[in-house]
Amino acid sequence: MVWEQRKFKDLYKKVIEKNDGSFKSDQIISVANMYFKEADRFKSSLEYMKTYNVFRKGDISFEGNKSKNYAYGRFVENTIGDGIVSHVFDVFRPIVKYDLMYWKYFINYEPVMGRKLMRSTTKATMMSNLVAKDFLKQDVLVPNYSEQKEIGSYLSKVDNLLTLHQ
Repeated sequence: MVWEQRKFKDLYKKVIEKNDGSFKSDQIISVANMYFKEADRFKSSLEYMKTYNVFRKGDISFEGNKSKNYAYGRFVENTIGDGIVSHVFDVFRPIVKYDLMYWKYFINYEPVMGRKLMRSTTKATMMSNLVAKDFLKQDVLVPNYSEQKEIGSYLSKVDNLLTLHQ
């Protein structure tokens, strides 16, 4: 099948949905590791929790820590459920039909995303800062939904097999 060239702005929108108090400290998501973690109760007053951004299943967030595997930081997709992340994380929500598993792997794939992030981040000492408007202008090749489902399912199965054998 032919993959279609799309701009990220046609796939995602930046969202600033603040926690209205309905998400509690046990619903804080670690963007770097994609799990729910409980916040330090001394720092997490109800008022402070309202500064957190809502991070829904299927949303992506930019994690700016540079490493040997991610020269400009990386995007991580929320595959675990609705929660909240620190206000320092940019959150993008899909605006088209998509396959969760396909995008989990694709949005985190350095050989493609590294070049996109190179053109849409500013460098700081230990981290990269995302320039959202520059990211949303970037082009990417996208398979149709049914092909996304097939690829996502395959990659998920391979991932599970690797986990089983480790």
